[in-house]
Amino acid sequence: MIFSRSPGVPQDWRTLAVQRDVLVAAHTLTSLARLEDIVPLFESDPRIQVRYTQVPDALGNDVDQWLRQRRVSVVPWPVERRFDLVIGVSLHRLGDIPANRKMAVPHGAGFTKLWPEWSRPMMGGTRPVYGLDRRSLLDGRGRPVLDALVLPHAEHLTTLRRQCPEAERTAVVAGDPCLDRLVGCAGERERYRAALGVRGGQVLVVVASTWGPHSLLGARRDLLTRLPAELPGDHRVIATAHPAVWSAHGVRQVHQALRDVRAAGVDLVDAGEDWRGLVTAADVVVGDHGSVTAYAAAAGIPVLFGHFPDGEVAEGSVMAALAGCGPRVRDGVSLSEQVRAAREAGAEQGRIVRGRVAARLGVSGEALREVVYRLLGLAEPDEAAGWPAVDVPSLVRD
Repeated sequence: MIFSRSPGVPQDWRTLAVQRDVLVAAHTLTSLARLEDIVPLFESDPRIQVRYTQVPDALGNDVDQWLRQRRVSVVPWPVERRFDLVIGVSLHRLGDIPANRKMAVPHGAGFTKLWPEWSRPMMGGTRPVYGLDRRSLLDGRGRPVLDALVLPHAEHLTTLRRQCPEAERTAVVAGDPCLDRLVGCAGERERYRAALGVRGGQVLVVVASTWGPHSLLGARRDLLTRLPAELPGDHRVIATAHPAVWSAHGVRQVHQALRDVRAAGVDLVDAGEDWRGLVTAADVVVGDHGSVTAYAAAAGIPVLFGHFPDGEVAEGSVMAALAGCGPRVRDGVSLSEQVRAAREAGAEQGRIVRGRVAARLGVSGEALREVVYRLLGLAEPDEAAGWPAVDVPSLVRD
């Protein structure tokens, strides 16, 4: 394998002894959040030059702003230079990027969602599990686009073999860095609660919504105003929305559209903020079929399903298993009573989910770094792989 020599930067101009060039493919804010769990594992290595590119995406609003704020090196699209390795989360157009090696990681808690209903015609009438299907993983000649497809759990291999056996050789079971970082936040729970303004003795109810018409925010928006009205006075409600909600509608409009929710007593985590500190601080999460719900249960936080669209989730997946043990919001029953019941069900939820979200709990950093350095043909650094602490999320303020 021939590796590049810092494309686009003359060798006489370089200060660092760069040996390999890595391109981070940023599609959306969601993908950037997951990539922030990967890049810290190698970006301090002076042998590796890290650059970013914004891949065109319908939900790519604000990616350019994120890149500017982080002051990273950006390569314009389309990418014309060749890189030693490209790392992405979304699989869209990764095949268009010239690179010696290509690697992709999941953008949520495994592979649980089906392709949307509108995809049936192009999928031959079926709705495969998204991200493990032939359309996502093979190029026009039927060859795998990727050299490494990271799976958090070995159970995803069954789906991959069924849907796209050609890509099985690229699969690497490496655990889930998002879950590892969330679990790692547990020791800082009181710090997160204090920073969020949660008083001693308060019960923090976190509402977590994914995006789209089947999400909690799209289908059961009424819960956001009902919760503060029906819960006892010693309860606090803070909501977080999927980055795609902000990208699709714009930050200002989301702020305005949820003014009534905030007026009712619900605080709202602002756009682009990390939700993990919020979930760590929670006593219960009211969620939907989004990944935050599964992560919360896996980290030992009780879950109450405010909404769950059964037809959008893969049968047998960890999300389906979690939904099967519930509980789900029932109309005509006090929300206070249902939140209390969910808190009592938390231990059982954790037992069912914890071992299925990630197979290699606590070691994903080492596993992922090994994959990156193997693809780059470099020896790993001596120091242990790790991450910085997760920030306290900022809330929307008038």
